[in-house]
Amino acid sequence: MATKFRYPTGARPLLIEETARRRRIESRFVALLEEAGFAEIVLPVIDFAEPYASVSARGTAKQSYRFTDREGELVAIRSDFTPMVARALAPYVNGDPLRVFYRGDVIRCEATRLGTNRELFQIGAELVGDASAEADVEVLQLVAAIAETLSAKPLVVYSGSAHLDDDRFVQHDEDDDRGYYTGLRFWVYGDDRRTPIAQGGRYDALYSHFGADVPAIGFTFTIGAVEPLSRPVLELNLSTAP
Repeated sequence: MATKFRYPTGARPLLIEETARRRRIESRFVALLEEAGFAEIVLPVIDFAEPYASVSARGTAKQSYRFTDREGELVAIRSDFTPMVARALAPYVNGDPLRVFYRGDVIRCEATRLGTNRELFQIGAELVGDASAEADVEVLQLVAAIAETLSAKPLVVYSGSAHLDDDRFVQHDEDDDRGYYTGLRFWVYGDDRRTPIAQGGRYDALYSHFGADVPAIGFTFTIGAVEPLSRPVLELNLSTAP
């Protein structure tokens, strides 16, 4: 096939209908996060690779697209928002709780199945500076509330000490690669229960790598995982939203 008709493995354009659907989902997320008191930040799509060497989850470095720029510096294309948020905010946090959200693409160079993207659009949020169990519950409830706009019966599977008497949540100890996570860990599923549409947890030691000893908890929705299962429900919610 001629090169002009091909794209790199795992990358593709979104045309009119897909773009419109993506923007509707994005707008709804932003509205919900702003209603919950989160403010948006924008992060660069590339950064130096070295600051993240000691904090990345196992295998993350291998998933990053890295190259040497014209100044001879090793840089990487964004593959994980959470450490970048910590690096950006660490010089400015003062101990008061801070609620932020972000959105954008991450690029991951990993083995792809047919039809699987390496370019993923994500929207996520962080509560920084609050180590309390109440903060854990706040984040879990926010995640579930967002998931309810996307799925008829979402399920949040979590491991950790937070206890919620709510049929949207199931406590289960997962044996996973914790990476920078230090406590509560959770995964959000839609109606089909097969692939998580979001995940998150607590990473109380992450900010210290960038000079700020503050706790943090957050989550990220991957919109490509949301879109196939959420269109009818999301369309209804958007049409009735104020």
